[in-house]
Amino acid sequence: MKKSPNHRNSLGFTLIEVIVVVAVLTLLAGIIVPMVSSVQEDAKVAKILSVVDAVKKACERHYADTGSLATELSNSTASSNHELSITQSTAGWKGPYLDHPLTLADNPFGGTVLLYESFTSGTVKPTGFDLMAASSDSATGAGQYIQFGSIPESVAKAVDKALDKDLDTSNWKTTGRVEYSGTTLMIFLLDA
Repeated sequence: MKKSPNHRNSLGFTLIEVIVVVAVLTLLAGIIVPMVSSVQEDAKVAKILSVVDAVKKACERHYADTGSLATELSNSTASSNHELSITQSTAGWKGPYLDHPLTLADNPFGGTVLLYESFTSGTVKPTGFDLMAASSDSATGAGQYIQFGSIPESVAKAVDKALDKDLDTSNWKTTGRVEYSGTTLMIFLLDA
């Protein structure tokens, strides 16, 4: 028996079927990839907020015990640069206040995490934290702030939104507890 020219071989797919499958997969990828990216970014924001919370509590306990502000630098191995996590001879020191020294792993983007005892310390310095969004710095000089390096602007803005919820967001980079310059995120912790 001869096969008619209109008879289709049932073992293959037509070009239309392949195009439809590719279009559906492209559509699904277009929906899923942004969702996964958003979840990953949210997790990185949560990691930064968690580190900030732990370090802030450690700073408060250290200050209550010693009456002095601490330094904790992820890019240093010197014990004097890990006053919250490595035993110190400072009078009143009852730490460790952190369960481990700050490291690059504490930054979800692999950059440095630096805790300074003065708003005038650091390679990138805050302009002074405008805590009340009053267009004037209300925290300058001595005080604790933490600095995260290599932070994308979208993540910095999300951290700012979480910490400075009720403040004017038009100047979010320089208003409130959060400052952002280049790729450096700076967060106010404690005023001395």
